[in-house]
Amino acid sequence: MKKIPFVVIPALLFTLLALTGCTTLRDKPKISSNDELLPAEVLELPNVGDLTLKEMETGVWIQMDPDSVSDISLLTKPKDGPYRLGVGDQLEITLYGEGDAETRRVLLIDPAGNITYMLLGTIPAAGRTVDELTADMRARIRAKLNYVILNIGPVKLGSQTFTVLGQLNKPQVYPLQGRTYLLDAIAMAGGPKVGVIRDVSADIHDYAHATLVRGGEVIPVDFERLVNKADASQNIEVLAGDIITIPSALERKIYALGSFNNPQGVQFASSQTSLMNVLVQAGGINTAVGDGHVLIIRGNTANPKVMLMDMSQFDTKKARVFKILGGRSMDITLQAGDIVYAVPKKFGFFRDVLKQAITTFGTTLSGDVAREVWQQKIDPFNFGKNRPL
Repeated sequence: MKKIPFVVIPALLFTLLALTGCTTLRDKPKISSNDELLPAEVLELPNVGDLTLKEMETGVWIQMDPDSVSDISLLTKPKDGPYRLGVGDQLEITLYGEGDAETRRVLLIDPAGNITYMLLGTIPAAGRTVDELTADMRARIRAKLNYVILNIGPVKLGSQTFTVLGQLNKPQVYPLQGRTYLLDAIAMAGGPKVGVIRDVSADIHDYAHATLVRGGEVIPVDFERLVNKADASQNIEVLAGDIITIPSALERKIYALGSFNNPQGVQFASSQTSLMNVLVQAGGINTAVGDGHVLIIRGNTANPKVMLMDMSQFDTKKARVFKILGGRSMDITLQAGDIVYAVPKKFGFFRDVLKQAITTFGTTLSGDVAREVWQQKIDPFNFGKNRPL
């Protein structure tokens, strides 16, 4: 019997695998230079969020679906439950007595969440519905007076508010009066700002990176589809406490967030910058809390492209170039608006990391824009410490 040469066996196995059509991230050829990485295809993989970071391939762009970015059910979650009173709400309390006697008083819910009414003293009001407060006060007043009727009606409900920030004509806090939707909120804020460049009107808002933060979490709204394509599925109801932020398209900034020693928004110093440059400006990865992975998020925050990089072999002593584990690339050229997130050690699954990265970006962006609005009000000419009194 004729023996098969040993060198032929690996070739036969490779051919057999190719014929089966089984492909994974691991089957992609290694990238040896940045020139090969930039035009690389964007992969659309099912259930990619279920993979662990160790199972993810580095240096490959993955197109994420909204389900992996956040809880898509929040887009259609209705506003449920009755209105609950809060600090700043005004109530009209009417007391009817014998002989058609009538007493009316308008009371404001104080910062402690209470109201003070005649013989009843201090009564807790914040967090309760109008019906609950009415029943409580009726029981209290009947213990002191006979043949009286007490009614409560809202005069002004100012405790329920939402905030609009960024490139809109009237960014501020607005009262939530009745059912309000995202397009309503943008219209209330005067619509998007329009800049003038060389006597030509131009849009200066960035809908791709616009965010809606609710309860500390970014809701996956595609503002580009909402405004430019009139997609009603994105026109969700605004709830109390929501923060809507429309960033500027003129601000060339990359957000380096997560487990960096100095997380910050990195401003472009030239026409382009690299991952290496951003890592240096952010003070490098804090090895005490970071696991060595870096996530690059690009494009629409509701449906972004994402690339995972492994920085565990970054040689800080030689300070020349860094190696990605597996030898995938020399460096990555970043774009304005990119999010670079140094992954904390506590995360294992790709979906959880991505959600946290988007949420961190949304809350950081809102805070930065709010500070800019506040700064413009107290120091519009940016005098700084030399501001005249």
